[in-house]
Amino acid sequence: MNLPARLVSDKRFKLLLFFATGLILDGALLSQLIMQVSGGPRNEAMDFSEQVPEEVAELAIFPDGLPPFISSGGIFVPEKIFFNIGIGLGGLLFCLCGIELFLRTHHVLRQGRSLVLPMFCNLGQCLMAILVGGCLFMLTRHPFDVSFKMHVLYANSIFYGSLAWGLLLILSRMGLDRELSCCGWPLNRLRWLLLAVGIICFALMLTLVTRLQFNAAALFEWLMTFSTLGLALTLLPIVRTDESQTSD
Repeated sequence: MNLPARLVSDKRFKLLLFFATGLILDGALLSQLIMQVSGGPRNEAMDFSEQVPEEVAELAIFPDGLPPFISSGGIFVPEKIFFNIGIGLGGLLFCLCGIELFLRTHHVLRQGRSLVLPMFCNLGQCLMAILVGGCLFMLTRHPFDVSFKMHVLYANSIFYGSLAWGLLLILSRMGLDRELSCCGWPLNRLRWLLLAVGIICFALMLTLVTRLQFNAAALFEWLMTFSTLGLALTLLPIVRTDESQTSD
């Protein structure tokens, strides 16, 4: 079966990347800012332990109010509106980014008669992008005050999926992008650095959560998010600026 080389033009792919990352980032930041300044019930003790098994019940109790996790912005109105729009729509666009990247990479790899591993990793990054984007959307449908277990399931899928996506992205395009650079860095080296930051932040976040240090854990969740969005933006150098293109 012959797959198309792309679904959209280079210009629209760039816009797709900017909109996907921008919506996710803006939705997270705006909802968090409103949550932090609004006060009221957000600062009251919250207990969702009855929704989870007894062994992990203490992880669902927030005696000092909502911790500054990104998804805490999806509980109360009005910040919930910005959270749902930004995270939900941004997640769907991220799925499209993964599919578009798969088609473009597949086309180049097939022309160069590449090894099986990059082709396999390219398919993997597409599947992981769809997983992460879909779970971002579902996260907005399952705030943790309503469905704590499902919320954690989707959140963990996003965390693990985004790290897997980053790794598979690097492996699929390492040979293709070895001569490209971004911000003065070789592109492959920058991607490895961003992935390493994400892995370290995720490990620290998990450690701090188990110690009930939620505020510190949230800091590393934010840093992991920034590293993942940074990885997505490293796709910009592979897209040509083709002003003369008249068809999509």
